[in-house]
Amino acid sequence: MESLDEFLIGGDELFQAPRFINHYNFMLNEYIPRIEKPIAFFLSCSKYKPYYKSPYRRVFYAMLDSKLKIRDISQIYTISEPAIVVPEEFDDTAVTKYEFPPSKMQKKGRDIFIRRLTNVLPKLIKAHKYSFYILPKHHRGIFEEALGKIFQNEESKQYNITELLSRIKYAPPLTYNLPKARVIIENTLKINHD
Repeated sequence: MESLDEFLIGGDELFQAPRFINHYNFMLNEYIPRIEKPIAFFLSCSKYKPYYKSPYRRVFYAMLDSKLKIRDISQIYTISEPAIVVPEEFDDTAVTKYEFPPSKMQKKGRDIFIRRLTNVLPKLIKAHKYSFYILPKHHRGIFEEALGKIFQNEESKQYNITELLSRIKYAPPLTYNLPKARVIIENTLKINHD
């Protein structure tokens, strides 16, 4: 039996580790999104744990604080194999004690990732007025495939799919396009605020 203090290293088998199954079930059945934060950002995981210590996150938080001045009304979610989605308030917990290089993910793991993300995303997107996914190619592909499957998922029929998907927008990863991402976020918030 794994210890919660144990740092796990692996590939697809980590999707079946008890801590990640428990976290997924928690996100699906018990997690209450922070609706007092109208803006959600879905960011990629990193080799740095906890995530907020990564250079990428520090640049991102600086943009939210100093350039956009929306940090206090923004909720950050990390898209992660094997944890699926990690809200920022769980950033420094056992669910981030892992090393799973994306190159180790096989088709079976990708299918699990997409299926679980498809189940969790509608609740998170619906909870926020605006959502942005700022993901590199690997995680963007998984995220967009999950969004596509929301259309086909029977359980998602409880949501107005068109309205749900109109709440989410892609912006390029910051490490390459910080000014472009900022403009997309600013314009989306301005257009929808008017």
